[in-house]
Amino acid sequence: MTRRPLNPLYWLLAQIGSRVQSNPQVANELTAAVAVMAPTTLSVPTRHGHVRVLVLRPTQQGANPGTRSPIIMQLHGGGFVNRHPEQDLHLARYLAASLHAVVVLPDYDTAPKVRYPVAEEEAFDVARWLRRSGQEHGWDGDRLLLSGVSAGAKLAINVCQQLHDASEAAPLAVALTVPFTDPTRTDRTSSNPKAVISPFVQRWVAWAYFPDIERRREKLAAPRYDPTLADAMPPTLVQTGELDTLAAEGAELAKTLAAAGVETKHRVYPRADHDFYSREPVDNVRNLLIEITKFFRARL
Repeated sequence: MTRRPLNPLYWLLAQIGSRVQSNPQVANELTAAVAVMAPTTLSVPTRHGHVRVLVLRPTQQGANPGTRSPIIMQLHGGGFVNRHPEQDLHLARYLAASLHAVVVLPDYDTAPKVRYPVAEEEAFDVARWLRRSGQEHGWDGDRLLLSGVSAGAKLAINVCQQLHDASEAAPLAVALTVPFTDPTRTDRTSSNPKAVISPFVQRWVAWAYFPDIERRREKLAAPRYDPTLADAMPPTLVQTGELDTLAAEGAELAKTLAAAGVETKHRVYPRADHDFYSREPVDNVRNLLIEITKFFRARL
C-alpha cells in the first residue's frame, strides 16, 4: 500500500489545525437571540471509543404535547483536521428553535490523531445510537435528519451509505452545505484568486487524513465514486457557493442524485466562497438557514 511521503510542514499544520477553535462572530450574532436551552454534553459510545456530543434542545414553547422532537445530527467541517463542533452552534440554534428539534453536534476524531475511516465510522455509530436512544433522552429516533458542512457534509453522506449497507432506513432528509466528495483531487481551482480552498489546502487535507493513497478512491473516502450512492440517499439539499473551489463537485453530486431519481434541490449562492455559511454578507447565512429549515420541515 502506497503511503504518503513525510512532510514536516503538513504535520505541523495538522497539529495546529486540530486545536483551532472557530467561533464565527457574524453567524453567532445572527442567531444569538434564538430561544433554545443551554447546550449540554453527552458521551456516545462508538467502536473507536466515546465521542463527545453537544446537545441543543428547543424550549417548550411551540411543542406538541405528547410528541417527542425530531433529532438532527449536525456535522461540522474543518478538513478532517479541525475538531471544534461549536463552530456550527449558529446552525444548531436556528434548526432547534425553528423545527422544535433536538440538534446534536458530534466532536468526531480528526487528523493527526486518527486517519480515514475513523471519523466516517464514528459518525455512523453516533447516528445509530441516536436512533436507539430517543426514548431515554427525549427525542424521536425514527425522525432522524442529517446536516453537514464541507467535510461534515461528506460524513453525512457516509452515514447514509453505511445505513444502506446495513439494510437500515435512510434518514428523513439530508442537507449538504459546500460538500466535499473526493480526496483524490488536489487540483481544483476557483475564479477567486484568494479562494478559501487553495490547491495547498487540498494537498494538506489529503495528506493529513487520507495517508493511504490507494484507499482514497474507496466509496466512504470518495462518495463521488460510489456507483450505488443514489440508492442510499434520502431527499437531499445541496448548497454551494459560486466561487467555492468545491462548487463543481457539489453541482455534480446534485446532478447525479437527481438523474437517479433522488429528490434533490441544488442552490448556488452567487459570488460566495466556501465559508459563506458563517461569514458576511449576513443575508447569505440567513437565507441558508431558512432554506435548510424549509427543506427539513417539509419532510417531517
